[in-house]
Amino acid sequence: MKVIVLKAEQRFIVKKKQMKSFRESGYLPCTVYGKNKNINFFLDYYLIEQILKNKTINKFMISINNEINITTILKEIQYHPINEKILHLDFCELNKKKYITYEVPIKPKGLPKGVSNGGEYIYKLRRLKIKALPKDMVDHIEINIENLDIGENFYVKNLNTKQIVILHDSKTVISSVKALKKECNEKEKTENTNDIKSDLFNKDAK
Repeated sequence: MKVIVLKAEQRFIVKKKQMKSFRESGYLPCTVYGKNKNINFFLDYYLIEQILKNKTINKFMISINNEINITTILKEIQYHPINEKILHLDFCELNKKKYITYEVPIKPKGLPKGVSNGGEYIYKLRRLKIKALPKDMVDHIEINIENLDIGENFYVKNLNTKQIVILHDSKTVISSVKALKKECNEKEKTENTNDIKSDLFNKDAK
């Protein structure tokens, strides 16, 4: 997992009116939580905005006043309810001996053979809730779906993860390949036609 260094300025007690002024000047208020820690600081708003546009999970080394260095992960983003601008960020300090719980996106690899045979690939779950030690943290989970055929599912139990704990039931469906509706309707029509022919044959036989 990539580590991004963020230069920060510590903030102390700031009134609401002052906070608005800081935001308008391009400063984003943030807080990092950890063992016996609760530090408030400012980051460059536009830098954070560009980082978050990538929608990638990263570790952040927050350097406060070039004196305090804390390895963290972003835990919460608060947005303005109307203009959706970022209002506040909460970071969580990483303890190398403590598991961290977070969510990662699922990235499928390959083209399912069921799609090549005319089926449709269906997402059931796009993100996984997992927990891992900081040294084992990943920014996504990759699944190989090449062998997935029509009518088959890819389950959580099919994942091959060792140092990572998946916090979902093993029978949870991640994705599947289904027959297209048109094909299903044609199949139903064929079955209905065969049923009608069978009924007529039985009547004639009587």
